[in-house]
Amino acid sequence: MAVLGFHFSGAYKEVLLSGTKTATILEGEHYFKIGQEVLVYLSDKLNLFDGDIERRIGKAVIEKVEIKRVKDLTESEAKLCGSKNLEELKNALKKWYNSDENSIITYVKFNLTLKNKRLSLL
Repeated sequence: MAVLGFHFSGAYKEVLLSGTKTATILEGEHYFKIGQEVLVYLSDKLNLFDGDIERRIGKAVIEKVEIKRVKDLTESEAKLCGSKNLEELKNALKKWYNSDENSIITYVKFNLTLKNKRLSLL
């Protein structure tokens, strides 16, 4: 099982656990398969792929994968990524990946199942 990790602030933790965030963007080309099950982690540590079960919040099933340029992202995709709008998402991508309008990214839509239903109440 692959690890899909989220290395975000508390604001992203809330939108992920509330179900508002149902997509993410990765820098470059990534080849997830539709229907692939992945583990989902939240961590503020640099090595968020260390497999620490305490940081695992659940599993997700990949629903959609698109390799595209930043300039081809849509307003609805930005909202599914947990951003308020497309401009906010593009600014975040510039900050995280130093991306520009022509940078290649992978847009991944997923369906998250929380490991523990109590997590959604945190």
